[in-house]
Amino acid sequence: MEVYKNNDCLVISDEIWSDIILYGNKHIPTQSVSEDAKNRTVAIYAPSKTFNLAGLVGAYHIIYNKYLRDRVRAQSSKSHYNQMNVLSMHALIGAYKEEGREWVDELCMVLGENIDYACDHIANNYKGIKFFKPEGTYMLYIDCEEWLKEHGMTLDELYKAGTDAGVMWQDGRPFNHPHAIRINLALPKSRVIEAFDRLDKYVFLR
Repeated sequence: MEVYKNNDCLVISDEIWSDIILYGNKHIPTQSVSEDAKNRTVAIYAPSKTFNLAGLVGAYHIIYNKYLRDRVRAQSSKSHYNQMNVLSMHALIGAYKEEGREWVDELCMVLGENIDYACDHIANNYKGIKFFKPEGTYMLYIDCEEWLKEHGMTLDELYKAGTDAGVMWQDGRPFNHPHAIRINLALPKSRVIEAFDRLDKYVFLR
């Protein structure tokens, strides 16, 4: 934020994942870093990732700087795009009630167990696959560069091998990970185990 201050930049901070924090870690909102950060940042939030409400329009922003807030409101009001409706409003309110907080705490425990399982399985069974264990979210990026070179495969071939085995993982390249596969672990642990059983039998078997 000091770099942005010194270069007089406005900041748009995507904090949509801020509710899904694992292993006792803490999310630090960009606007809380300093008074200057508070006034030059547009912080974007939504319940869609945490509460699976992507089908409803419930994203929102927090802008402390009145001039900046007025500019954002003026531009967004012209298109009427993504305006909140009565269903999305009540879904948002419900999500952030006490019951929703308790549910998120339990969700993070379940996701933590899934990530623990996935990371341990990869570390113990897939030589040449690297990863950084996430501190939040339910996404795991596995860097396959070394494994691909050793086995003479391309990322496209590896991706197809997984999908052919019924594991619906994602190509990491659209997410700026040129040699990675993106794995979504927001599902019952039994399905996580099943997915890795399939990868064991049909993909990482060489």
